[in-house]
Amino acid sequence: MPLDPGPSSPPQPSPAGGGGSAPKFGTSNPAPPLAGDGRGRGHPAHAPAGQNAALLELAWPIDLALTVASHGWVYLEPWRWEVETGTLSHVERIGGVIGTMHMTQRDPATLAIAWEGFAGIDAGEILRRAARWVSADWDPATAVEVLGAHFAEEAALIARGGGRILRCSTFYEDFVKTILTVNTSWSGTCRMTAALVAEPGGGAFPEPAAVLDYGEEQLRQIAKLGFRAPVVATATRRLLDEGVIDAAGNGDLDRLDHEYLLSLKGIGPYAAAHCRMLLQDFSRIPVDSVVVAHLREKHDTTPDAFIAARGECGLYLGLGYRLMRLREKFGVPDL
Repeated sequence: MPLDPGPSSPPQPSPAGGGGSAPKFGTSNPAPPLAGDGRGRGHPAHAPAGQNAALLELAWPIDLALTVASHGWVYLEPWRWEVETGTLSHVERIGGVIGTMHMTQRDPATLAIAWEGFAGIDAGEILRRAARWVSADWDPATAVEVLGAHFAEEAALIARGGGRILRCSTFYEDFVKTILTVNTSWSGTCRMTAALVAEPGGGAFPEPAAVLDYGEEQLRQIAKLGFRAPVVATATRRLLDEGVIDAAGNGDLDRLDHEYLLSLKGIGPYAAAHCRMLLQDFSRIPVDSVVVAHLREKHDTTPDAFIAARGECGLYLGLGYRLMRLREKFGVPDL
């Protein structure tokens, strides 16, 4: 199943080094100061009436539009991307409260975060989720160095703020959406995701308990997950029972290794590798039929041969390949 959707116009990257397209906030409702925690530092900002806002200061440049373009997640509910304003939005449920978060690029090292509807929710949790979207805690220096020999143009993309793969606010949302890409068309993935957000999510992606309450039968018959219904239900139960995810869907990173993911019933090499990539493990290419076809048609090679020829890329091989696909599809870095 492709990581990219079908024909579409790409989200436009910011000018070299990021920044450029983000609208400026108005006044009122400043968010409280937020302490830095390695994922970027939060500071108060101004927002339009009815919104709160803060600035996420980054340790390394991040290009928001390149991150949005990194794969097809942005086309799945409940994401929204407004090309004209460069605004990325996501409906969230935090502590039982539903609201919407928005992210725009202020400059290469600063992202502006605004939100509404989260009465009583600590701003630190909102900033933590926003930071996860763009992997604000990831240090790209080693990747740039390692990829330089075989993926020079891709390494340059990382240096200017690319290299992040858009992630959802929780591991669980990424995990279930990955399952929904298996053995289906992209339109099928979009349809199943929208069904989960509508019911049982109630407008946001459902938390694990809501999926279990909904039950395998409704996952199959109403959300139309088909054979994926028992995979989602069984994996959700095990992840919760073993304490690998919490009630909100946040994952225990020390326990979500490749072998553990493969031990989950119905999770194969492609899904495990894709989930690990979204946990910043770039050592594998999530190989599916689209990857096989891409390498055959564009590079006259096979996945095994492609991987063997780039063994020096080691822990960053999957990232190099992902950025090569991005560059070929959207014409980056010439944009």
